[in-house]
Amino acid sequence: MRSVVQEHYAKHAQQISQFRQIMGAVLIQDMRSRFGHNHIGYLIAIAWPLSHIGVITLAYLLRVNIAPVGDSPTMFVGTGIVPYILCLYPARLLAMAIPQNRQLLNIPVIQPLHLIFCRCILETLNAIIVLALFMFVVNLLDVDILPADSLEATKAIGAAVFLGIGLGFFNVVMCALLGHFFLVFFIFIMIGLYVLSGIYLPPTAMPESVREYMAYNPLLQLVEWLRSAYYTSYDAELINKSLILWVGGISLTLGLIGERFLRGKFFA
Repeated sequence: MRSVVQEHYAKHAQQISQFRQIMGAVLIQDMRSRFGHNHIGYLIAIAWPLSHIGVITLAYLLRVNIAPVGDSPTMFVGTGIVPYILCLYPARLLAMAIPQNRQLLNIPVIQPLHLIFCRCILETLNAIIVLALFMFVVNLLDVDILPADSLEATKAIGAAVFLGIGLGFFNVVMCALLGHFFLVFFIFIMIGLYVLSGIYLPPTAMPESVREYMAYNPLLQLVEWLRSAYYTSYDAELINKSLILWVGGISLTLGLIGERFLRGKFFA
């Protein structure tokens, strides 16, 4: 009896070890296929979302001298654009995980889910680095970027990355079904949600009829959630956090189910 239990645990330990080796190898290959064999490619990949944040922030500061909320226009627009970027980039780049690494699927032990999970890990790390660099640069400009509630800010950032990953899993399946035209459609949808997410004007400055529709925008809820951690005047009770988690969770679930039933399309 004891030997059977030992064999059972030894088998699971071997499977876990094999899974870690596969994930490590796929992760390294994914980085090489995207960034090349030098560090410059990875730095460029980090610079893209960071420059995206910087350009939008600078454009806002050139037009606005007084923040609608708080004393710092930089903090106001920063707390608006960061959730959007941390959601958009994982959602978009996860959809490209399999096309960019399709040759790895010729190896029998590697499955599409390995490629998706490795891209998921990579994009999560990228999001952390981008956020840290943004806070570092803003701090050098003598802007107090630390939130009033660090725990709530961490939750909001985590929710933004989670939503991006959930949408990314869904995009993987939809791109397998409809091709990369769906990714173009998704980007246009995200731009529309971005415009109506309250990045430049808080929802309280909008007409009531507009706010009713904006309330269903998960990006708006992300922005409001993060700003509630920075501005004590924000009423956290009005923020629909469950909407973000539901959209991210449902998208992730549909993506996992779709990957299971449409696995053959990823090899085509």
